[in-house]
Amino acid sequence: MRTLIVEDDPLVALALRLYLTELGHIVVGTAADTDGVLQLADDGLKADLALVDLHLARGSCGIEAAVQLRYLTGIASVFLTSDADGAHAARHTAIGCLIKPICASQLAAALTALEALVQGRMPQYVPDRLELFPTALATCSTPLHRGDQPN
Repeated sequence: MRTLIVEDDPLVALALRLYLTELGHIVVGTAADTDGVLQLADDGLKADLALVDLHLARGSCGIEAAVQLRYLTGIASVFLTSDADGAHAARHTAIGCLIKPICASQLAAALTALEALVQGRMPQYVPDRLELFPTALATCSTPLHRGDQPN
């Protein structure tokens, strides 16, 4: 899956890039703020999904970044943040959220479920660390399984 990372902490962005690459995903770019997202969009960004932090550099907002990504490129976002309340308040702008901190195995399980969604399929199961928002589920009719193990 081609993924964009929108994260202002360079160490977190690097760790995400390494995790994603190790899992076989392609990181198509990183941005530290909404201006960076807009520049990537202007440059013809092609991604399947964006992992977006809510609180970005220079007072920028991940919610605005997610809205711009969807509007300009059609790319869906998942909030990857430690601000669960903020993510829930903005659930209309993303397909879901992962709460930091998250380990590599949790990220791998979440990405498997997210990849199914961006391909238009309901995931076989959704790991506990991933919350899918109603907008993500509206187009899928298959039963949703939650938990640590697939059913």
